[in-house]
Amino acid sequence: MAEAKKTDGTEVITLIPVYPEAGKAPYPIGTKLRVAIETAAFWKARGIARFANDPRENLATVSAGIADRVKHAPLPPAPVMTPPPASMQQAFTPPAA
Repeated sequence: MAEAKKTDGTEVITLIPVYPEAGKAPYPIGTKLRVAIETAAFWKARGIARFANDPRENLATVSAGIADRVKHAPLPPAPVMTPPPASMQQAFTPPAA
């Protein structure tokens, strides 16, 4: 069952840095990831990633003509996540069915 989950989903290519977890470095722009179909649709709608197999989106490409003169700055790791202060925490009561 766990191995089936690894192969489910679709491949996307990131358009902006995507942080996998708080405190870890992000996936760089252009990284190919396999994600759930729902996540891929959510990311595509918000401009976070594009579908890897969509030929219409592969038309505009950038050549490596300036790759030898330009270096990407390293992206900082995500900040450590801390819980909100106790004064802001409230008990959550789900709505009655």
